Amino acid sequence: MNKVDLNILEKKAASLFFENKKKTYNIKQIKFFLNVEIDSIYIKDLLRNLFLKKCINIDERDKYSFNKSSVFLVGIIGKRKGKLIDLQSSAELEISRKESAGFFENDTVYYSINKKGKVNILSIKKRIDQKFVGEVEINKNIKSVFIRKQNVRFIINDRQAKKEDLVVVRLKDWKYEDPEGEVLKVIGKSTDSEAQTHAILEEFSLPYVFSDKVEQEINSIKKELDIEKYREDQTSKLTFTIDPEDAKDFDDALSFKKLEDSSMEVGVHIADVSHYVKTKTELDKEAFYRATSVYLADRVVPMLPEKLSNDLCSLNPREKKNVFSVFFIFSKNYKILNIRFCKSLIVSDERFSYEEAQHIIESKEKTIPAEKTILGKEKKVNQTLFHSIKQLYSISKSLKKEREEKGSIFFNKEEIRFDVDKKGNPIGYKIKKQKEANFLIEEFMLLANKAVATKIKDHTRTGVYRVHDLPDEKKLVEIERFIKNLGYNNRLVNAKNVNKEINSLLKSCEGKPEKNVIDMMVIRAMSKAKYSSQNIGHFGLKFENYSHFTSPIRRYPDLMVHRILFSILKKEKFHDKDIEEKCLHCSQREELATKAERASIKLMQVKYMSERLNEKFTGIISGINERGVFVEIISNKCEGFVRMKDIPDDYFVYDSKTNTLIGQNTKEEYCLGDKVLIRVQKTDFEKKHIDFKIISKQ
Repeated sequence: MNKVDLNILEKKAASLFFENKKKTYNIKQIKFFLNVEIDSIYIKDLLRNLFLKKCINIDERDKYSFNKSSVFLVGIIGKRKGKLIDLQSSAELEISRKESAGFFENDTVYYSINKKGKVNILSIKKRIDQKFVGEVEINKNIKSVFIRKQNVRFIINDRQAKKEDLVVVRLKDWKYEDPEGEVLKVIGKSTDSEAQTHAILEEFSLPYVFSDKVEQEINSIKKELDIEKYREDQTSKLTFTIDPEDAKDFDDALSFKKLEDSSMEVGVHIADVSHYVKTKTELDKEAFYRATSVYLADRVVPMLPEKLSNDLCSLNPREKKNVFSVFFIFSKNYKILNIRFCKSLIVSDERFSYEEAQHIIESKEKTIPAEKTILGKEKKVNQTLFHSIKQLYSISKSLKKEREEKGSIFFNKEEIRFDVDKKGNPIGYKIKKQKEANFLIEEFMLLANKAVATKIKDHTRTGVYRVHDLPDEKKLVEIERFIKNLGYNNRLVNAKNVNKEINSLLKSCEGKPEKNVIDMMVIRAMSKAKYSSQNIGHFGLKFENYSHFTSPIRRYPDLMVHRILFSILKKEKFHDKDIEEKCLHCSQREELATKAERASIKLMQVKYMSERLNEKFTGIISGINERGVFVEIISNKCEGFVRMKDIPDDYFVYDSKTNTLIGQNTKEEYCLGDKVLIRVQKTDFEKKHIDFKIISKQ
């Protein structure tokens, strides 16, 4: 039976007084508000507690009212367990498990601090409208949904929700040990692949359909391609796109032209989304809310409807398109002589995949073999296009070298992509590595983003900057201690140029077993890049000015930057009093999207490994704590956990100083980066968790 929790009930009673500060109540009225079958003596006890906390007054007639003479503080339940963030000072305060009972992360609460310095949470001020996703369980005819991340069980009363259904639930009331939940949606069976993916969409509040109002606006948008006052005709220039083979929208293109004085003009052309998405429209409101496209393992949740992203705005080959352009004039030594911004009209002469462009970079042959082309048949490239890509690659190498010399940090990324069947189950995988063709595009996109940010900064306009603060000093100390054990001598702490030291380390570990672990540790040491109207520069890129301009189809901040830049070109004032608030929203949505993408990849990993139970793999220890070790399989990048009891031949204890496991009898050590042979023991779809057992150290 679900028992009444007097601690939680006390906070619920307090909310009556905080919400009705001028009213007086008797026991009967308070009991009616609480709506629980409980003896009045218990209600008097909890009201007495509120009196002692100076929250309420009690008169001689046993009438209760809010204590107007007391001053109460306001805080937000923190993301970290046992933390409360004061709303005024942003100070982080410790709270006990008892005090946090009855609240969720990001709930706003009233609190006080007693004479001993202990935080007393008194009542809810504003509960965050939060949805949870979980599996329906039935025990003794009582239906419930257990939410593992929050460690809370909702009691539900819903006829449609059946055992093993995945459901969306929200808080209805909380006065018992387990709160009452309201089922908003039944997603499907927990064993169904499509339902599992939809659970991720619901868990992270990712809207995967557009409203009728948005669709109506989209259908009324006309394909206007006229040359206007601020738009130049650049359709005669050699222009092309380079994108992933499976890309459906093309938001950037490059043009190349040799000039008479041996200099070269390179155009970076970005889809002119702001031409179609006007401010204050339903479409713009929806794009702002979404803020970013989300790339799950088996699908994309787009920021913009398909008619825009794949049609009107997409720079499809041999179609006239509106773009926002940045033109760079390079000397024959690849030095930038001039930068110019304008809106223009272009035609993409050719679409290349990264693999096709890579062949051109590596080869002297102008024919791309069938096995490397998008269509699976030989592709002949004309001489002008062929030499243009070769020349652009040479410029990009120079740009990359210059960035490296200044301290831009380079991660040689490897991404796992799962091949899925019609039901959404993984049937294979590919490890995607970045090559020269990727770097070619990346360099020109970075250059355009930097140029736009500098233009905005020079005009002292309110901007939307992509900023990146200094790394965490404590984590740099941990990295230094770890790499020293592996024989590296890089000094990251108090270094004259931390960026160059990090680059040196990343180069040194290239091709070695510990590479992925070092990459991961360095990434975790970095602060999170975010959007802000306050320009503090970008540590990772070593840029003083940096914005996102090159992907307005999938990022709302880029759309904001387009509007700001266009106002500068038109010499108009740009004013948005809510710009910092919008930057914060976009940063939060980006963080949410990243979490959803990770959850999606983890789900695919669990599905993939569930078909390989008891199989053996070689992996690298990627994390260590007091419960065991994390191991990443070298071949497929799937990560699982090995509990202490599943490490053979000894009893192991965690040493926090060295971040290692030490055998109590053999003194054998397990460290980050160690290579081990593991067996797949167990998979859990709900937890998105894989259990390994170590067979031996290698």
